[in-house]
Amino acid sequence: MTRMRPPRFISTLALPLISLSLGISSTAQAQGGPPPAQVFLETAKLETLADARPVTGEIRSRRTAELASQVEGLALQVLIEDGDQVQEGQIIAKLDDQRAKLEYERAQAQLLSDQSLIDQRVADLEQARRDLARLEELDKRASAGAANLDAARTLVASRAAQLAQARADLAVSKSSLALAEKELNDMTIKAPFAGTVIAKQAEIGQWISTGDPICTIVSMSELEARIDIPQTLLPALERSKNGSATEPTIEISLPSVPTPMRASVHAIVPQADTLSRLFPVRLFVEDPESVLRPGMSLTAMVPTGTQADLLTVSKDAVLRNAAGEYVYFNNNGAAALAPITRLFSVGDRVVIRSPMIRPGVQVVIEGNERMFPTQPMIVLGIDGGPPPAQDQSAQQNQSGSEG
Repeated sequence: MTRMRPPRFISTLALPLISLSLGISSTAQAQGGPPPAQVFLETAKLETLADARPVTGEIRSRRTAELASQVEGLALQVLIEDGDQVQEGQIIAKLDDQRAKLEYERAQAQLLSDQSLIDQRVADLEQARRDLARLEELDKRASAGAANLDAARTLVASRAAQLAQARADLAVSKSSLALAEKELNDMTIKAPFAGTVIAKQAEIGQWISTGDPICTIVSMSELEARIDIPQTLLPALERSKNGSATEPTIEISLPSVPTPMRASVHAIVPQADTLSRLFPVRLFVEDPESVLRPGMSLTAMVPTGTQADLLTVSKDAVLRNAAGEYVYFNNNGAAALAPITRLFSVGDRVVIRSPMIRPGVQVVIEGNERMFPTQPMIVLGIDGGPPPAQDQSAQQNQSGSEG
């Protein structure tokens, strides 16, 4: 990636030096020596900044499901493997559903039977009510016996009770059909959300009991960072969260990601772990390049609420290789390598620890991409300006003696 830099200015005093050094470079190359590197330097500084303390944590998914079966049956199909990506609603496995289909069909038939019985009960009740109405009309004319009238009234009540019973049986049949339909649907196990299968726990031909796991799925689009902080850091973090209109951010570093990332404090769990006495903190991390994975370890720099004198260098000075991060610094006109430990970033500067870098040491911020230790350097500028005249004279004298 090309790094944008402010324009550099080379003084006219440096031009003779550059020409002389280029001549020396040609001679050195002809003799088999390394060519000088043209570099810009910037001074390492001791600055008073808000201090921060490193704490460890990990990346987690906010949605993790051990997908289990709600019914029992023989696994006929298991359609996933470890590492497969699945979509919401995608079929994961199918159990033997022959019994469930038969039970569903039986419940359907029972429902139809109960519905027909209700129609019959309704007709019987209407007939009994018509018979009672005729007897009551005759009773007004003194043409109906009291026994016949009582029998008709009893029959109406009986027919009404039979209809109520039939309607209750219909309600039971509807519930049985719904339950049979659910059990039939549960024979097909589907993904509850989009994600990645991280563990397959069932195979074809396996008997699956109710509650047995089929697979474990994690959502890769809903990741967060989780850290645990000691109670000494809790007040400063709570003040920064409660005193800001936006969620405060802290810097996190992951061994697998070359550059640090910013994470916002989403929530502080107010209950400490009973054993470690650490408070869990949830951090939201933007991951536009999808480089994060659940289980990745991280280090977060949590503010302590105090000020400290910290050593900083330009972020352009920091390089990385397989062994870690390092910088090149000016060692009497030659490049020297110094390993560093990055603590956190402040704007365009990085707070570091290093046994070799002290305040005032000049580190290389441009021209260091292909540099190697002991390589001669042509200094084109220091701290955004030209190199001091005395430094140029010294380099000229050194170049003259080498010539």
